[in-house]
Amino acid sequence: MKSTTYDAHDVEQVSTVWRSPIARRKLSNHFRFWCGVVTMMFCHAGCSVTEGQPQDGHRNSSDEKVTKENSGNSVYLADKSVTESSGLANSLRREGYFWTHNDSGDGASLYAYDKTGRRTAKVKLEDVSANDWEDCCTFSSDGKARLLIADCGDNARQRSKIHLFLLDEPDPLESDTVKKVSRITVRYPDGAHDCEAVAVDSERNQIVLLTKSFLPQSGVYVVPLPDSAKKEFDINVTATRIATLVLPLVTAADFDASTGDLWVTNYLQAFRFRATQRRQSFAQQFKQLPDAFDLPKWRQVEAVAVDQDQNVWITSEGSPTPLGQVVLEPSGNGGKIPTHSVNNKKRN
Repeated sequence: MKSTTYDAHDVEQVSTVWRSPIARRKLSNHFRFWCGVVTMMFCHAGCSVTEGQPQDGHRNSSDEKVTKENSGNSVYLADKSVTESSGLANSLRREGYFWTHNDSGDGASLYAYDKTGRRTAKVKLEDVSANDWEDCCTFSSDGKARLLIADCGDNARQRSKIHLFLLDEPDPLESDTVKKVSRITVRYPDGAHDCEAVAVDSERNQIVLLTKSFLPQSGVYVVPLPDSAKKEFDINVTATRIATLVLPLVTAADFDASTGDLWVTNYLQAFRFRATQRRQSFAQQFKQLPDAFDLPKWRQVEAVAVDQDQNVWITSEGSPTPLGQVVLEPSGNGGKIPTHSVNNKKRN
């Protein structure tokens, strides 16, 4: 999205070393201003901030980075229907296919593509709103491929509720209209938030929502995953806040179904929050330092998906829309950003 607001609830002061190579990026004046604000806040809180790059011109050897950036590792979607790819989901019905959608200004439509960028299907959702779709993801439930679409964007923080739509994953090779769609209406316990990152972990039966802010704070909320035995449902829930990640401008998230690792992106980097055990509690998982990886210098990365082979894929807003696999080259344990949990207690 083009603009974002922030809130300052429930964030404790944290001592950290920030190693993101922001100075290398060509950013808008607005973003530069907020980066300056963030830096000053960190310094005021007694944090240690890296002063520039090593004098030899190379990145810190402890950073983990993306390789093959735009060197045959990406394609463009051969279709102008998607200009603001805001969600990406790996198909569980057919390996090698993906679902994506626009964030706003489009109808309730999903688009399927193969790894070459060829569009293979368009699916419309009947009687479903498309206010500001910001993410989508697939997950397996009772052996059935399911798909979630998150209508959760709220730049102005004015929505009293957001909607999550769940359905059986359509066939990515067949254009269709889907009539059987379930809905979860979600309210936050502490007021409205902008949210662009939603992921599902069916092993832990949870839907995870991460808020977006210019400040380095992303609230983590969870909603129980409804029983898949219910063919259709329309329920209301209040999300539970479980943690705050010290990350700015979170735009997307997805779980690695085999490991339980959570991948989170902002415009510049991808972060992997490892699960030491497959059913580890989220509170414990988010206490650990994530692995950090640079992303390609695309216009605006707002979608991430992990496929069955643990490959990480991203798209970016823009026309034509790039689709690419993030190739990771680990080179150490540095370049990481801390997180801290939020106590689940009532606020006055």
